[in-house]
Amino acid sequence: MGKFEKKPKNTSPGKRRPLRNDEDYDGYDLDGLRQMHEGRGFYDDAQGRTVMSRSARTRWDAERTQDSYAPSPSMRGAASGTRVPEEELFGYDQPAPQGRTVREKAPRRRRRRKKHRLLRFLLWLLSCLLGLILLVGLGSALFSKMPETDQPIGARKPGCCTILLCGTDQEGLRTDTMLLLYLDRKQGQSRLLSLPRDTMVNRDSSVPKLNGAYGANGADEKGMNALMGYVKDLVGYRPDAYVLLDLNCFAELVDAMGGVTFDVPMDMYYDDPTQDLFIDLKAGTQKLNGQQAMWLVRYRSGYAMADLERVAVQRDFLKAAISQWKSVKKLPMLPRTAKLLIENTQTDLSYRNLCWLAITLAGSGSGSFESDTLPGEPAWVDGGAYYVEDREAAAELINEKYNPYEVEIRAEDLHPYGK
Repeated sequence: MGKFEKKPKNTSPGKRRPLRNDEDYDGYDLDGLRQMHEGRGFYDDAQGRTVMSRSARTRWDAERTQDSYAPSPSMRGAASGTRVPEEELFGYDQPAPQGRTVREKAPRRRRRRKKHRLLRFLLWLLSCLLGLILLVGLGSALFSKMPETDQPIGARKPGCCTILLCGTDQEGLRTDTMLLLYLDRKQGQSRLLSLPRDTMVNRDSSVPKLNGAYGANGADEKGMNALMGYVKDLVGYRPDAYVLLDLNCFAELVDAMGGVTFDVPMDMYYDDPTQDLFIDLKAGTQKLNGQQAMWLVRYRSGYAMADLERVAVQRDFLKAAISQWKSVKKLPMLPRTAKLLIENTQTDLSYRNLCWLAITLAGSGSGSFESDTLPGEPAWVDGGAYYVEDREAAAELINEKYNPYEVEIRAEDLHPYGK
């Protein structure tokens, strides 16, 4: 590139230095020199270094910031203060153009848009999860089967069945918690009927209370069959199935499902080393963990009605647990819960029955979840404390809310040891 001198900084616009002779410009025409003098390209200073004009450098810096162009050889030379060979500046196969500066244009980079990969992955995962739930739900709905006893008393109401829910005591011999779950899929309703543990079932038996039937008859499948028979005497029909939960699993189950928010009705304190039982729970609405839930369902010494009030609290706690646990948020906790139930539950429900049960409970609104206690009253009989069923009131309540059959239950059909 031809040499020419840089315009002095103190030279006014009206006093430009005259151009040198044409032979010093190495074949460049006046238009090209004018562009260089006007700051559009590069020129050589007195020491022979290629210098970038101010406006060219400004454009170059802007282009580098925008990542639109890669610096040409001439820009690299000017930035480093070294002279760039003419063949590199203009290309080996192309002659140097006349009257203007050539820059290499780099391939335009595609701007990367900000990719929310995590968000897209979560949306994809949610879509897959919902699709799986829908698929499993559809399959379960088609595959599920309502449990039905092999000892019906007549024609059944559509979509209605009953399940006996039981929980053992610390020793695993007595069913201190017994609830009859009534399900009506057609109406979207579910109800709980509490069966007090001290309900009299057979005066001639060595264990005449309802909670002793399980252990007295083997504490196994035979014990549950005997208990189901006694329940039939109390409500007029045999439940369609049973679920017996080991009390030792209860606390783990509550923890696995993230606890239960519940309004504790009173301060509960009890200490009995002989039973290995210690309870310390304050009144008020709070989120109970497994250990605290265990204290709640076992406590009864401070109630005025003793076991009857405990039964009501147990029933209310189960209602709260079912209402809170059937939320979609609890789905990730179900695998561990299912494992606990399989390992610690005795039941005659099949997998198809469990699917039907889960779908029906999910479809029942928490507002329609009603609960009652088997009508009766405490009484002393032959020196022992019992709960004696009121057969007339029981028949009326069962026909109104807990009868899965078309035929009505009569008071005469109920337990002969009732009033």
